[in-house]
Amino acid sequence: MLDKTEYYHGAAIVRLLENENCTSVKKQGLPGYVVNNEVFVFLKYSTKGRTPWGFSFDLEDLNRCLNALVSYRKVVVGLICGGDGVCALDWQEVNRLLDGKPGRIAAGRKHNHSYSVWGSAGELKYKIPVNHWPLIAFEVPIQTA
Repeated sequence: MLDKTEYYHGAAIVRLLENENCTSVKKQGLPGYVVNNEVFVFLKYSTKGRTPWGFSFDLEDLNRCLNALVSYRKVVVGLICGGDGVCALDWQEVNRLLDGKPGRIAAGRKHNHSYSVWGSAGELKYKIPVNHWPLIAFEVPIQTA
């Protein structure tokens, strides 16, 4: 039987693997992965079926991402929103939403729209396109519809 982490992380990882820019994905502790030996991907998931989806970030999560900045070129956080998709943020956005402290981030979206994202310390003034994942890991320009 699959556990929830395998199920949700698997869905996000498959999207990475299917991208033509992906040459490797390696497990780097829980819940991290290293893409193409240079991008640390930190995944969080919500099992909730509908918007908004909430994600807690504790001190251990923050430290894991900060430590990854020393070893890797970039840190990407993938918020797996139930069966809806992955809301992808770079570390700077996450840090702004939490003001560098443990807290919560939420993502929500209306049907056929981009993700709105807010956290304990504020909200993003722009929306995150659904197709931002996995392109953010490869720095591929986003095609908006």
